[in-house]
Amino acid sequence: MLIKNKHFTNINLINLLIALIPFSLILGNLAININIILICLSGIIIYKFEIFEINDKIYQYLIYSFFLYLILITLITNISSIINFEPRIAGRYFNITKELYLENIAKSFLFLRFLILFLVVNKLIEKNSFNLKLFYISCSFFVFVVSVDIVIQAYLGKNLFGYPILFNRPTSFFGDEFIAGGYIQKFSLFFIFLFVTLSEKKKSNLFFLLLSVAFLFPIILTLNRMPLMLYVLSIFIILISRKQLKSTLIFLLIFLLIFFSVLKFYPKTRMGMNLKKFTTSTTKIFNAVINFRELPKQIAILKTLSLPEEKVNIKALDRAGYILHFSSALQIWETNKVFGYGIKSFKFKCTYEAGQTCASHPHNYYLELLLDTGVVGLGLIFSLFVYSVFNFFNFYRYSSSKNLKFFATPFFILIILEFFPIRSTGSFFSTSNAIIIFFMLAVVVGTSNHKKS
Repeated sequence: MLIKNKHFTNINLINLLIALIPFSLILGNLAININIILICLSGIIIYKFEIFEINDKIYQYLIYSFFLYLILITLITNISSIINFEPRIAGRYFNITKELYLENIAKSFLFLRFLILFLVVNKLIEKNSFNLKLFYISCSFFVFVVSVDIVIQAYLGKNLFGYPILFNRPTSFFGDEFIAGGYIQKFSLFFIFLFVTLSEKKKSNLFFLLLSVAFLFPIILTLNRMPLMLYVLSIFIILISRKQLKSTLIFLLIFLLIFFSVLKFYPKTRMGMNLKKFTTSTTKIFNAVINFRELPKQIAILKTLSLPEEKVNIKALDRAGYILHFSSALQIWETNKVFGYGIKSFKFKCTYEAGQTCASHPHNYYLELLLDTGVVGLGLIFSLFVYSVFNFFNFYRYSSSKNLKFFATPFFILIILEFFPIRSTGSFFSTSNAIIIFFMLAVVVGTSNHKKS
């Protein structure tokens, strides 16, 4: 999988563009989209129509069916809404217009860029042209810079570029978006795996443990709860899969020691206050789950009392922050369980007066896919995911290439955790999330099929 040709070729160009994915995520959606377009165009120029063929036809049928279905259901529901258009305001956030329905139709077609991205990466791996080493080096460099920048911003109040800390939470180069913890959680594994290979074999376990603990600090500082939980879970998965029970226990003890020591001995420091807020917020989430179905009813009752808006304290009721989103999505999905309402439909179908929230998405991949594509769409993408996991297990079990198995492991763990059901997420159809999902999935699929080709 590692190309050795040092001359500047189209293959080297496309690998360079893929290696810039971590950097484009830092720069934002414009850079990500430009990068995706260049990768797609380069892949089509190199492989032409061959790019649309996948060795395993089950993958081909599933992924084509999902994208085709997404376009069809979006077209049907949005054209119908345009024909029977009635102006309305969805809560306090969205003024529904015909232009928004047309925009959704366009988004369903533009989402095809991620299908092309998937096919390009899969074809690169099939042709043994994917420069895995270059991608690892790129991920390692950028995640290291972001991690150091988080620490600097947390303790000095400004990062390397002078961006100030926001609400006592460092955001590094991501401005007013609190996503640095998720970035570190995803790309730190590539740093760890790369540098473990450079260490002596006898010290590799110790090196892995030390690097794993090192990346805990910047993630904790960001106060991103879910990335922290997923990062710890990913380390456990790796250690257990390598049958390192002793290292697993040591990592757990170190993590708990850091966590509770900061809480007890440094309660007034920035990290101490962040950890305290983290534990408090996590407790509220578990407590709020109890009122999952009752929350919209409580809010709707308050609104019928004609109280001033400031008296209807939704945040006080929805202590977890996302419980209302989940409940609202389930209520809307129940009105069209099988087919869904098309891409980005949450804001069109919510009813603020009924106690629902009217955000742009439900903050959970599964709920969003159920709402937008119904059981049919979720079944297609979930079948693709399960089939790729099953094939990767077989590859990992029977492949004789230890290096390939080792370097493919982070991609597999990340795609598993990306589809972890009990978590809050961004939108499945957002640019930054979709590039991670379909790129990582393409690598897992391509690697699983590598033994066949």
